[in-house]
Amino acid sequence: MAIVQKIKYNSDNQYFAGFLQDIIIKSEIKGNVELKNNIITLILDDKDSKALEQFSELSNRYLPHSIFLDKINTTVEDIEITTDKFQSDTYNIAPCPQCLSKISDPSSHNYLDDGYVCKHYSNETAFYDNDSTFFTPHYTDGCAVMVADTSKIDQLFIMTPQEKEVLFSIEKPTIKVTIKDKELKELTNKTYINIKAPYNVRSTLFALNAKDSEIPYIFFQDTDDLKIIKVQENTTIIRASRVAKEYEVLNEDKTLSRFLNIMQEAKFKNIAIGANLSYTNGINFIVKTEVGTKKAIKFQEFDLNEVLAQMKTDDTRARLLDNFIVKYPSIVESLESGNYNLFETLSIILEVNNPSFEALSDKALEFRGNGGLKVDIDFIENRVDYSSLIGSVMSFILAGAETHYIAYSIFEAFGDMTISTLNQIKKKFKIDNIIMMGDMFENSVLYSRILSKYQLANPYFSKAIALDD
Repeated sequence: MAIVQKIKYNSDNQYFAGFLQDIIIKSEIKGNVELKNNIITLILDDKDSKALEQFSELSNRYLPHSIFLDKINTTVEDIEITTDKFQSDTYNIAPCPQCLSKISDPSSHNYLDDGYVCKHYSNETAFYDNDSTFFTPHYTDGCAVMVADTSKIDQLFIMTPQEKEVLFSIEKPTIKVTIKDKELKELTNKTYINIKAPYNVRSTLFALNAKDSEIPYIFFQDTDDLKIIKVQENTTIIRASRVAKEYEVLNEDKTLSRFLNIMQEAKFKNIAIGANLSYTNGINFIVKTEVGTKKAIKFQEFDLNEVLAQMKTDDTRARLLDNFIVKYPSIVESLESGNYNLFETLSIILEVNNPSFEALSDKALEFRGNGGLKVDIDFIENRVDYSSLIGSVMSFILAGAETHYIAYSIFEAFGDMTISTLNQIKKKFKIDNIIMMGDMFENSVLYSRILSKYQLANPYFSKAIALDD
């Protein structure tokens, strides 16, 4: 008899199956592993109890977690076991537990070896990293945190067990978490910050040096090599330059090409609709029919000067703007000092430091309640009425609403607008397949709103392809 495990793996990457093959060899168990159609099949002989126990022990010690792991089904079957050896391609992943034990143990001849490479996932060749990231104990604006002493993680941050699992996975992504440590809060002037565990040999050695000096964390400028958000059961890649699946060029438009690739991943045949909520590349709604693929609705570029001019020509909004100028002259002066984008404008109106999408997003996370204010995001003659959005935010400020509550409401409003727009497109084209894309989903308020309010529509978030550039 044989123990058979079917592991759903949301990637074509071979390294996890390669780690299993390495443990099969080290435990000297009769076994086999293969990866096919995003399913890893692991077959182990259950007759040799000593080898099976060794396999289990080595797995607990050396098998890393992966962000692509999904459901596991285990059965006992009467099947023949082949002993073909699985071979993996080479990947840009973090040092595995075996690597870490060698380069961090003073008794190892590989101790602090900056040229050490991982050969523990059945890879014939090794990946050589030319990383030149600068790590420092001194914070500058925009830096992310590298966790040097993992034993201090619960003292430094507020994290769920699932977030820790993602953070310390073999892929070592960057995730945003809540800061718990008072000193770190004061140092960064932040409540939320991007953090990463050591992701290659070089960063591991810096982290070991910092830990030996009793420094629990260091700072660095993150490159968004792998930025991930964990919302409920979803592990979603926002941006990536490694381990995410590289999409094929299926359309000359990058957004449509990404959409078509995610369609293939979701196994949507011929037809689908989607929302691309991107603060980097713009907001648009996509339709794919048998005839072709197009952006059915596209948000026009935000022009602050034009929006303010429109508000002045409308009697109601002109009065609102006049009242706002009287009470908050410095905010209006700031708005008139430059032609800011939409999220910079909203940040300035809410007096958020370092106006940007990220700053507005972080402010929204500060609200811990349920249910926001009714922020208007309307369409007029196939154009977004930005003046209604800006006007409603100004009116809530004049009414004395808290800044973080308004920011939270803005992201809920984007979620509600997305659902409403998709429902209209869905009704017009009679298409039920729905895809979500765009880097605005790094905001968990927006992401959660879509999941909770649009649950029955079952919108699809890619499991292997990054949602944005």
